[in-house]
Amino acid sequence: MIILLVLLIGAIAAAINTLPPSATNLGVLKYTADGTISKAMQFAYGAAVGEVVVASLALTFGVLIENLYENNLWIQIVFIILMILVGVYFLRKPAQEQINISSTQSVRFRNGLLLGTLNIPMFIYWTAILSMLSKYLQISDNSPWLVIILFLLGVFLGKLGVLYLYGRLSDYMTSNFSAFKGKLNKIIGIVLLLAATFQSIKLIVDMS
Repeated sequence: MIILLVLLIGAIAAAINTLPPSATNLGVLKYTADGTISKAMQFAYGAAVGEVVVASLALTFGVLIENLYENNLWIQIVFIILMILVGVYFLRKPAQEQINISSTQSVRFRNGLLLGTLNIPMFIYWTAILSMLSKYLQISDNSPWLVIILFLLGVFLGKLGVLYLYGRLSDYMTSNFSAFKGKLNKIIGIVLLLAATFQSIKLIVDMS
């Protein structure tokens, strides 16, 4: 019973983390719109593995790395600037410019893995989740291997499941609403700029 609960907790936590627009699920939308759902899922597998890597790091070094991020203002500022630059890039990117769908499966997997791994807020999220869970259920690097493996399997399945739904959503939208494909770059850009704005406001509030 506890084993199934650990698997379910990992899946639900990963699904909740993946639902809001982010680089990974927007990447799935873009790959599906410019290619096919199967190519998008190759990207999604990499992103799901990246989520597992981040959750594993949170299990082992959570508090240490979170403190490093929170106590170094320049790291937070660099992260915000990067989000702004990428957001502006997508806003200015021509609608007809598409992802290179002829890229190999390994390249698509690697792109998903990089976007899934290089995500500091996601690391903080998993650190917070594990901290809250510790009050009711101990999941840490000291837990039995079976517990850790099932938790990370749940993380993988939860992430992949939501990304699959994003891919299906994009597939439906591009099939039924031709204007959606042309506006996707702007949607991605606006979401990234909104995320950067939110992070900036949070940073200012924390400093005041």
